[in-house]
Amino acid sequence: MPIVTQTGFAPAEPIRFLPFDADAAEGATAIDFPNDADPIVLKDRFGEIANIRIPFPSSVDGRGFSVARRFRDLGFAGRLRAQGHVICDQFRYALECGFDDVEITDDLAARQPEAHWTGALQTLPTYRERISARRPQQKRIVIPDGVFAETVTTVEHYTDRLFRFRITRPASFRFRSGEFVMIGLPSAEKPIYRAYSIASPSWDEELEFFSIKVPDGPLTQHLQKVRPGDTVLLKKKPTGTLVNDALLPGARLWLFSTGTGIAPFASVVRDPETYEKFGEVILCHTCRLKAELDYGRAVVAQTWDDPLVGQLARAQLQHYATTTREHSQSMGRITDLIHSGQLFTDLCRLALDPATDRVMICGSMDMIQETKALCEAAGLVEGANNRPGSYVIERAFVG
Repeated sequence: MPIVTQTGFAPAEPIRFLPFDADAAEGATAIDFPNDADPIVLKDRFGEIANIRIPFPSSVDGRGFSVARRFRDLGFAGRLRAQGHVICDQFRYALECGFDDVEITDDLAARQPEAHWTGALQTLPTYRERISARRPQQKRIVIPDGVFAETVTTVEHYTDRLFRFRITRPASFRFRSGEFVMIGLPSAEKPIYRAYSIASPSWDEELEFFSIKVPDGPLTQHLQKVRPGDTVLLKKKPTGTLVNDALLPGARLWLFSTGTGIAPFASVVRDPETYEKFGEVILCHTCRLKAELDYGRAVVAQTWDDPLVGQLARAQLQHYATTTREHSQSMGRITDLIHSGQLFTDLCRLALDPATDRVMICGSMDMIQETKALCEAAGLVEGANNRPGSYVIERAFVG
């Protein structure tokens, strides 16, 4: 497994890392420290420890960045190493948090060779450097009252139109899986906010968002350029109706989505409550091109492998993805597939039945209205937070 340093790849040294709670009498100078423990427990041993390795067990777990900052704040002067799911786009941020190097797998090294990592350092200034560089030309950035200022930890671009990003989560921020929140970017003038569904589940340590890129969009023309270390503004009150509380219990939950409308459902399918309330969960996602379905496929794969909900999801979650322009295994607009019955034939399921089926809908306004009409034609009744029903839409996005 290569070690990534600021000068490039290096072979892993034969260092024997011991568990952080190993007996101090063993004379451990290299420690494997979990990402869910407080570094304060090692503070009295800093003088004898030369190396600390912190794991990143998955691409959606960024707690290691906070742990590294905590070690440096407490005065640890030895080497900090990140191990696992850290990509080259996060390298600069990892260094800023206090890491000295990153231990990656051979597979990741093949996909992101040495030039990608060293190039990231040459082309991506840190957040502090960007602020410092523009301070003489611009007014000081002021964070408005009543909002959280959070740090971008991960950015991943799927196509020239779609990307996801993750930010740190305030300790006091609570939400229900499927809700949305207003986010914006800091500026010298009044920030612009837009409603974004939270794509991470309510138990996640970070907040994830899945966004379209609009070249001249008031917010997205700037948001699509964020990098790890940048600041995103987060309003404090989440809300929404694409939540389990707005639906009556049922045998089957259908999640109908198009484009970035999958975002709230990326949260819902990773919530244990979903599998307790519904015996079967079917995530339907329609896009123009196959590459635009990649985010949904990744979410489902992560859900099946998730230690918290994976066992339930493997038994209860099914993914049905279609395209409308590029040829793929399944094609067609979701509304056409519902209307013709092809959806139910493909999945070997009966048509929508108000006695057993529950539905959440998120996509373009036309898609929402068409799918809503199909649900009502089948006898389903719209629900709300104060009046659970058999289908729900996100009215905040409909107008």
